Amino acid sequence: MSRSIPASAYVEHFDPELPHHRAWLLAVLERLVAHDPKALEEGGTLRRLWMEHQQSASSATQSHQPRTPQPLPEVSSPVPPSPEAPHGNPLSVPWFSQLDSSTDQARRMCFSSSCAMLLAFLRPGALSGANGDDQYLQRVLRYGDTTDAAAQVQALASYGIEAKFTQKASFRTIEAQIAAGIPIPCGYLHRGPVEKPTGGGHWLLVVGHTPTHLIVHDPCGEADLVSGATIGGTARFCHYSRRNFGRRWMVEGEGSGWAVLAVG
Repeated sequence: MSRSIPASAYVEHFDPELPHHRAWLLAVLERLVAHDPKALEEGGTLRRLWMEHQQSASSATQSHQPRTPQPLPEVSSPVPPSPEAPHGNPLSVPWFSQLDSSTDQARRMCFSSSCAMLLAFLRPGALSGANGDDQYLQRVLRYGDTTDAAAQVQALASYGIEAKFTQKASFRTIEAQIAAGIPIPCGYLHRGPVEKPTGGGHWLLVVGHTPTHLIVHDPCGEADLVSGATIGGTARFCHYSRRNFGRRWMVEGEGSGWAVLAVG
């Protein structure tokens, strides 16, 4: 007879400092995701328990040696293509981390890293290596600052990709781009609570969608859309809820999202 194991048991005794604990948890999570693909999604029970455990562990060790909360290990959970998505959903886009940049722009190059992922997908071989976004950044800087949408559009054009910046995107825009086989860089307000988002803005790349979530490559690591914090880690094929992302992306109402629309 099989016995149900409570989700809390998966993280209760985990110590991220021990390699065999990390290997054990990754194996557990892979089996869990195979059984329940939504187990690690934003708002899920396991993710909530994980964050509560990390916060508790950090508080318990403050009198000794503080511990930095660890992100959940990366677990691949691809979504199979549907008949309505001949190019794939999600699209098989390479991921770049802005934080490993060898330049002094790491903390502010999310826009460039997102567009670099777009470029690497549409023009395979145009960028090379894990730091291909650094190569792309140098091209952007010929035309302006990494935060400048016009500079991004010009840089993409120099690689033969026609694109435009818009402040009138919506979920339908995203769905149309993915259906055409084109990932879409989106800029949103990533700080402050979801009820009142703030900040200078952050860019990521949407590579797919479900009825309830967007599937994204986040160059800065996974975001907590509810609190506005950054969880971190390798943020490939992360599921961000439409409800919470939409409130941060379309802050002026439906059809007011910032995005770069490329033509394949």
